[in-house]
Amino acid sequence: MAYLNDRQIDLMATAALNSYEMSADWSSAFQAAQEFAIDELNMRPNRTAVLLALKIAKVKWMAIRQSVKRQTQANFI
Repeated sequence: MAYLNDRQIDLMATAALNSYEMSADWSSAFQAAQEFAIDELNMRPNRTAVLLALKIAKVKWMAIRQSVKRQTQANFI
């Protein structure tokens, strides 16, 4: 059994984030991360790896939201 490395998990997270940006649905993002690993990495990830990628994608999404919020607030000052 092969394990995904940090870079592969991060690539899955990016795929999940891109999916979430288009669909606003974390279930679709989960599926996108899983399909990315199968299609692009030629590996079938276990559920834990996909959930980790999804968690990373959610953290990245929160960072984007905070950045936009800061920029918006700075424009009103």
